[in-house]
Amino acid sequence: MSFQWIFNRSESLSIDRRKTTSLTTSRDGTVRTVSRGTPPKIFRVRLPDGIPWTEIRTDIAAAEALDRVSTASITIPYAKFPWYYGNTQPASDEGYTVRCVDFPTWTIFARNQVSWSGDFVFTEVL
Repeated sequence: MSFQWIFNRSESLSIDRRKTTSLTTSRDGTVRTVSRGTPPKIFRVRLPDGIPWTEIRTDIAAAEALDRVSTASITIPYAKFPWYYGNTQPASDEGYTVRCVDFPTWTIFARNQVSWSGDFVFTEVL
């Protein structure tokens, strides 16, 4: 089992591709920045509230078992996120190896529906 089901069922996805830099300001106000190499991508994925517990309880248990120490392969599915790929359909979906660094708390409400306290946050493993 992987984290793929989270991406497949998501209602929103954001990807941070900004470079990591170091910034210093001298006494005379001169600002210098230095790139600190190729940064990992950070994925924020939001699941919709209201998915039935009976549909995703085994997926939640499997994802919780992976915890923050395990890595898993995911793909950004073109069919769900064509805006991510622009105007051209890729030969295959873009794949990454990721680690879940923030797993939101889930709550069962209305007897069988799941709500989430926030976003899942994944970081690319380089």
